[in-house]
Amino acid sequence: MTGQDTDPQIVSVQKRVSEIRSDLKSWARDADKTAEFPFEALDTLARTGAFDVVLPRAYGGAECDLATAQALIGSIAQADPVSALVLVNHYMVHAELRALPSYPAPLQRKQAVQGKLINALLAEPDQGSASRGGLPGTVAHKTEQGWRLTGRKAYATGIPALSWLLVRARTDASDPEIAFFLVPREALGITVLSTWDHVGMRASASQEIVMKDVPVPDDHLVFKASPGNSSTFGKVLGVWNQGLLGALYDGVVRTAVGWTEHFLKERKPSNLGAALATLPAMQDVIGGMRIALDLNQTLLRSFAQAVALKDKDRVQKEAVLLKTQTVDGAAGLTQTLLAIAGNAGLSARNDLERCHRDALCGRIHAPHAELLRNKAGRQALGL
Repeated sequence: MTGQDTDPQIVSVQKRVSEIRSDLKSWARDADKTAEFPFEALDTLARTGAFDVVLPRAYGGAECDLATAQALIGSIAQADPVSALVLVNHYMVHAELRALPSYPAPLQRKQAVQGKLINALLAEPDQGSASRGGLPGTVAHKTEQGWRLTGRKAYATGIPALSWLLVRARTDASDPEIAFFLVPREALGITVLSTWDHVGMRASASQEIVMKDVPVPDDHLVFKASPGNSSTFGKVLGVWNQGLLGALYDGVVRTAVGWTEHFLKERKPSNLGAALATLPAMQDVIGGMRIALDLNQTLLRSFAQAVALKDKDRVQKEAVLLKTQTVDGAAGLTQTLLAIAGNAGLSARNDLERCHRDALCGRIHAPHAELLRNKAGRQALGL
């Protein structure tokens, strides 16, 4: 429970999302087969108000906290992980912008439009994840009118439905600075490359984009600092990203467990004369799954609480647990379920097969597991 559980706007959105989950699930199955972007699902979610709960109250939002956003993402992810992923990005960017002292009010009014989506474009094909450090290859050139951006970005998830892009770039000065710009999706000079062809999250349209002399007004620069100080931007975004991805992949596993439990109750092999659910080995696996899901929820609640309390040490430690246990661990849990479901679990007409492929994508989200392990190892060894 959070302090926002009685907020009328949030309660209404939660209710309306629960009412459309069966439709979301049906659309998600179709979108996975065709790899076509889920416009209908996102349009329907927009009408529930799910896009807007993260906006400032001054612009029609509810300024939802992380715990509330986690609950919404988890609920949506159980039906449609791709739409949930698009909203993870939208929520985390707005949380960062809400916390940003340098965010100009006129730009905030322009950008915080109800029913419009945003994503942060941080990764690049050559550089990889921004979490690995280094200057971005995308260059911001200063002009008399503002700036012009040139570069290439990877993983522009949801690009067919986005209205705004938060772009990380470096200035072309002799001592480059790292800068973040709010860029309208329809700005001149942006080209989308159809590069996304993954085993999971197939409909997410996580394409690459190329920017060539994209014009950006001066007042669309939301943050700029030397590389050594640039880490002050994105802390809120990073924390929300970790908390919301945990909720998303927990939702994926919950759907996989639910399908498997139903399968075990219904499947009655002739040589057994009873449902597979009566076998102690099956009960052991499902019991382990339920314990893992309970642990996920404990971690999610604790992490959201630590964020609300602004307990930096606790946030840092629990973010690692959430990433390794809940996000990265989702693929292992769904693989275990596949082992007991057999051929039925691998059938494309069943949820488990899709859940496993989507769960595999958890491991590619930054920060990557080896970075977390190396950091923990250096700290333990005093290096």
